[in-house]
Amino acid sequence: MLPCMKANIGDMEKQKALGYQAIDVAFTGVIYFDDPKPHEPILDDDDYEQKLDYYIEKSKEIGIKILSTHIPYRYKYLEPESENFERCHKMAVRALKASDYIGAEWAVMHVTTVEGTKAYVKRLFAESGVKNVGIAIENMCSRPISELVEVVDDLASEGYKVGICLDIGHCHQNKYFENDIPTVIHTMGHRIKMLHVHDNSRGPDVHKAPYMGTVPWEKVMRALKEIGYEGALNLEIMPADIPKPARDAYEKYSVEIAKYLITLFESA
Repeated sequence: MLPCMKANIGDMEKQKALGYQAIDVAFTGVIYFDDPKPHEPILDDDDYEQKLDYYIEKSKEIGIKILSTHIPYRYKYLEPESENFERCHKMAVRALKASDYIGAEWAVMHVTTVEGTKAYVKRLFAESGVKNVGIAIENMCSRPISELVEVVDDLASEGYKVGICLDIGHCHQNKYFENDIPTVIHTMGHRIKMLHVHDNSRGPDVHKAPYMGTVPWEKVMRALKEIGYEGALNLEIMPADIPKPARDAYEKYSVEIAKYLITLFESA
């Protein structure tokens, strides 16, 4: 199990210097143009593959693995008539193509309704034409786990490469009270292909580093070992929320705590 961090592709050297061995590339910002959230420009132009070539070589040079990505989700992808849908959809398809191009095994998207998610996953595969990357659908705190399992099982039965991105923080705050995380892990089982690891206290979705909330991490890591999880330990935290004077220390802490969680997994 490798310590991994979700970050923009341009941050891979920083992540390697911190001690991470893998990166989950965040393509989420490629659709932010008039949004207060920062825009990620890497896929703006039609020659985006040439730009990605630099980072593919850089990852080999510095020894950090590109394991997964997160494609855009902050748009109404089940409402084609909504504002900016065409632009956002185009960038989501491009992000999935880019995920395949850089060698990621899984690209994350969010679940909405059962039928709507299945239809959109099929559309993304059809329009992107990707051959190797799969889509890992993330559990949300506002949706029941049973829906996600149904989506993944139905799509897999039709031959699509799909799985689950287990977001541990979302399990902890699930409004359907499905927040017994070890039970959720056993329910999802072999479907779990990757993780989003962060902590909270069952209030806001704050994406803090592990042990800064109330997630029972020892039980979580034991459950992951029991189902035979084979992926990375992928942190999805928000260092920018930490005041600058303490940010470096916080990021270093995140690496050390990721390594500690891996020891729990290995010794379980």
